[in-house]
Amino acid sequence: MTRRISIDRLDVDLRGIAPSIAEAAVRRLGPALREQLARPGGDIAAAGRVEAGRVAPAGDAQGLATGLAQRIAQSIRKG
Repeated sequence: MTRRISIDRLDVDLRGIAPSIAEAAVRRLGPALREQLARPGGDIAAAGRVEAGRVAPAGDAQGLATGLAQRIAQSIRKG
């Protein structure tokens, strides 16, 4: 069974993050989010707007992408 999630718009405020790290993190966000949503943890809830809150800055792009993905996944899971 194929599961899909549709994100119409994603605003990510990365002020204070080095531009090269921010750009690389955004490129890695899709795969990181896919990984987080594949983990057990409840069904996905429909949401008009999700506020994922603040993510502690990471020193590398993968760490930042993973942190963002974890916050997004937590905010759209129900249960």
